Amino acid sequence: MKALLLLLGILVSFLGFSQPPCGANPPAGNTCATATPICELNGYCGNTSASYTANSWSQSCGFLGLGDCGLTGEFCGSIENNSFLTFVASSPNISFDVWVFNSQYGDGIQIMIFDAVNCSGTVNSYYCSQLAPSAGSQNVSASGLVPGNTYYIMIDGYAGDVCDYVFAANSGVQIPVDVSPANSNICPGGTVNLTASGGNGTYTWNASPDLNTTSGANVTVTPPSTPGTYTYTVNSATGNPLCPSSTLATATIVVDNCGCTVTAGNSGPICSGAGTVNLTASNVANATYSWTGPNGFNSNLQNPTVTPPTTPGTYVYTVTADDGGTPCTATTTVTVNALPTVSAGSYSPICNNLVSLPLVGSPLGGVFSGVGVVGALFSPLVGSQTVTYDYTDANGCTNSATAFIDVNATPNVNAGTYSPVCTDAADIPLVGSPAGGTFSGNGVSGNNFDPSAGTQTITYDYTSAAGCSGSATTVITVNPLPVVSAGTYGPYCSNGPSVGLAGTPVGGTFSGTGVVGNNFNPSAGTQTITYTYTNANGCVNSATTNIIVNNAPAVNAGVDQAVCAGAQVTLSGSGASNYSWNNGVTNNVAFTPGSTQTYTVTGTDGNGCQNTDQVTVTVNPLPTITAGADQQICVGTPVTLSGNGGVSYTWTNGVTNGTPFTPGLGSATYTVTGTDANGCTGTDQVTITVVPVPIAVISSSDPLVGNPVLTVEFDNTSLFASGFSWDFDDGNTDNTTDVNESVENSYGSVGVYDVVLVASNGICSTSDTLQVIVNPFNPPNVKVPNVFTPNNDGDNDYFLFDLENVEKIEATLINRWGNLILEMNELDDQWDGTLNGNQASEGTYFYKYTATGIDGSVVSGQGFFELIR
Repeated sequence: MKALLLLLGILVSFLGFSQPPCGANPPAGNTCATATPICELNGYCGNTSASYTANSWSQSCGFLGLGDCGLTGEFCGSIENNSFLTFVASSPNISFDVWVFNSQYGDGIQIMIFDAVNCSGTVNSYYCSQLAPSAGSQNVSASGLVPGNTYYIMIDGYAGDVCDYVFAANSGVQIPVDVSPANSNICPGGTVNLTASGGNGTYTWNASPDLNTTSGANVTVTPPSTPGTYTYTVNSATGNPLCPSSTLATATIVVDNCGCTVTAGNSGPICSGAGTVNLTASNVANATYSWTGPNGFNSNLQNPTVTPPTTPGTYVYTVTADDGGTPCTATTTVTVNALPTVSAGSYSPICNNLVSLPLVGSPLGGVFSGVGVVGALFSPLVGSQTVTYDYTDANGCTNSATAFIDVNATPNVNAGTYSPVCTDAADIPLVGSPAGGTFSGNGVSGNNFDPSAGTQTITYDYTSAAGCSGSATTVITVNPLPVVSAGTYGPYCSNGPSVGLAGTPVGGTFSGTGVVGNNFNPSAGTQTITYTYTNANGCVNSATTNIIVNNAPAVNAGVDQAVCAGAQVTLSGSGASNYSWNNGVTNNVAFTPGSTQTYTVTGTDGNGCQNTDQVTVTVNPLPTITAGADQQICVGTPVTLSGNGGVSYTWTNGVTNGTPFTPGLGSATYTVTGTDANGCTGTDQVTITVVPVPIAVISSSDPLVGNPVLTVEFDNTSLFASGFSWDFDDGNTDNTTDVNESVENSYGSVGVYDVVLVASNGICSTSDTLQVIVNPFNPPNVKVPNVFTPNNDGDNDYFLFDLENVEKIEATLINRWGNLILEMNELDDQWDGTLNGNQASEGTYFYKYTATGIDGSVVSGQGFFELIR
């Protein structure tokens, strides 16, 4: 890879892109806020020094603010040792070349072009990429910039790499105004051509009679002939607030007291690419000569020969004569005139039967030449040719152009040959040659002939691409169709016998729905029948006839029925006018079938046609439905009722079959209606009795916490129960049926006991629990703070004893001088750090106490504590 980069760098060098020299630029700033302003990016040199630290920021954005639109999120890599430059855009695009070299780790740099308000918040990235070390330059380009706005260039060592870099700006950065040459030495009477660059592209020079103009990028200066130093200033505001002092540039011209005078001339002007020009210099005694000019021209001859650039324009050549004193110079301008733009004309293809073709070249005044050319006319008889047009302009510059003239022969046309057809034949495609011509005549439409027009003579006209025309004719014979009759028939019934068919002339064929040979089957219904006949010329004609067929009535006995035993049925025929049924059934009169039967109906329509149909009536038995056994439950208990004996069930009282529900207190009867697969139904009932749920309630007026032996009497105030059981959690139990009965139990061992009462009504039960705690006898324990801070901050504002198992306490507080501060004789006494309504002094205080425990033991103590505010 490194070899490839080196090769690319060598190729870039050969193409003419060279690394610019470094300017005296300040180093890039370490942070965005301290970015170094750049007015001249070309030749900016820097280093991704390890002394730079990472500088970036984040900005929430996107869905729910989970994205990062700050520099951290928008940068295309990780930031290690970044630094910043800032510039003002001169156009929507910026482009500059970068050389990266002297890499410590071989990774190169990362460059980002962005904007951000006050170096914070959202970052808009215009370019971000890695540039590896390379012997040649690599281009950095960005678009979408707003001219006049400020942007930032961030340079970061890739993976922290430390390396040198050089910028060469192509476009996009507002640069200071500059003038070239900045310093010149001439002899009296000499001139200097000054060129301004940079700035905003518009230049104003200081008013001076020495200048040939005071505006534009190029001016010619003729200083006074008096030896001395003369300065000329050009102004072009950059509009760049980062570089307010870069709007002026000054050129200094020194007029020397030359010891000689020289003049220059040349043998021009010449035409572009015409060859050489002789340069001449006046003779200066004992002088040596030095010529310079465009494209690096130089010569030490007094009168050299030069090959000017081929691009049209004016080119200045300068000669310097040195006779041992002060050199003197002179210039001469060589004019290179452009060759004229010449056209030999453009010509469409022509026919070889034309007399001649006028030739027109531009500019007018040139000369045509070539085979078939006489003056400005071309004879098509010689065939296709290339002609040449030569033209010489007022400057004596000559150029030529050619044109190709395509000559075509008159076409040989054929209208085609066609077989005889019948009048009703499809349109005949017409094919003439060459293809692309036009047919005409009676019956012709486009490239098709309609035989209904009869026998016709058709003409074919053809014009070639060169406009050469020819025509031909052909005759198309059209034979007439025979006269045909299909006969007259009917009407018939759709269920009648076949009908014989006879058409004229004899020998044709019948076709159509219901036709077999020369017979028609009325079951096909009313039809249009076609008779087709072919005469001796092969022409075919046909005739049609309508055969009316009255459809036999579509008698319908109705759909088959299934009924439950004992239900009535009404049978009704449809599709005819009159109906008769078998098995003693009267049309549209209800009857009760005793068993499953098939019934036939015969229907007659207004045309006297009859048809029959059948219907089957199936008689199904009624199902036996059961609702299940009666139930007794407690209130709140879900019940599921399910019927049996059918396929679907409907219950009263809003019950859904097979779905749990919770009935209310009392008894209720539920009726189920079951339907079997035939849709026949039966019913059954079930009774549900709902009783209240027992409520267990245990209580005691005795203490539930104490020391051994602890005796507790428990009260039972339960509801809706008929039986009770006690568990005292110490191995003792008791059972009773009396709700008002109290029970007693004694606890001689330390522990926690969960006393449980279960109340039951024989169907369901509930329980209640009461806890008894038997504690051991513990000695008293007194904890005393060593510091308290009565500053009213809600934390440690009081001095108080932390007491455990203490029944009584007597304590005193004394200051450092032995004065009594406070007596504390209640368990919750505390001192707030005041004395006689005033804040007590900070310092050390003495305490002494005697405490009596709940077990009867006594403890004493004394010590010191600190009051700090």
